[in-house]
Amino acid sequence: MNQLSLSIEELIYCFYSEGFFEQGNALKQVYFGDLDDEKMDLLLQITCRSLLAKNVLSYKDHKFTLIPELSEVISILNFSELSIKGSRHSAAAEEESLSFHFGKNRIIQHVLQYDEQVHTFTSVELDEVSRILGEFYHVGTEPVLSDSSCSLTQEEFEELLSILEDNNKQFDRPTFHGEKELFYRILKETNGLLNTLLFLEFNDQKEPVAKNVVMFTNKQEQNWQIEKTDGLFNVKPCNQSMIQRLLEENVMVYQKR
Repeated sequence: MNQLSLSIEELIYCFYSEGFFEQGNALKQVYFGDLDDEKMDLLLQITCRSLLAKNVLSYKDHKFTLIPELSEVISILNFSELSIKGSRHSAAAEEESLSFHFGKNRIIQHVLQYDEQVHTFTSVELDEVSRILGEFYHVGTEPVLSDSSCSLTQEEFEELLSILEDNNKQFDRPTFHGEKELFYRILKETNGLLNTLLFLEFNDQKEPVAKNVVMFTNKQEQNWQIEKTDGLFNVKPCNQSMIQRLLEENVMVYQKR
């Protein structure tokens, strides 16, 4: 099973089927909080038949059971030691997201569609993760100049964003030079919108711990990368090779443990 799409009610059913009631109840509360138990039970009965029709649910010895491939996906969704979560602003000013969950034997790409009513899961390889993220953030494939970068303090970075939020400040803004001026122009062109890439680890209590956060500008091509290191925001044009390097630094180390 390389790819499978589940409706939100099918996903809830799968969590319940595998005994992950906390996950199932959380989704139920968000999407079906107004349904009483009787109506929810009817919905899950209908959902059972739709999963049977997709051949991802089997019936044997008077018991419904998820097929092993789907069971593994649900287990990884319930808990994976490492996840990558990406978020960007679309051309229509809507937020789009995708995530990757790392299990012991496979990586699951998770995409939400149709106002989060449909969840699509795809088995991918690590090199595909790099390509998908590069396309998601609209970065280039050509090499970038090694000196095409600048560093900003927290105060300088916040100042750039505040100038964009206040039209009056744009008339008396300080003069920027070099890469800092180029970065400011990109921010102005994109209304200061920034996209995020979050690397998460989960402890034994299933609590997320942010390992690293990387931001990207919101152009339709040739975006810049912003990463905070040692108290400074390092800003530079980004390409596919740099996405691969981020994975090497944040994911491959995990896989070798």
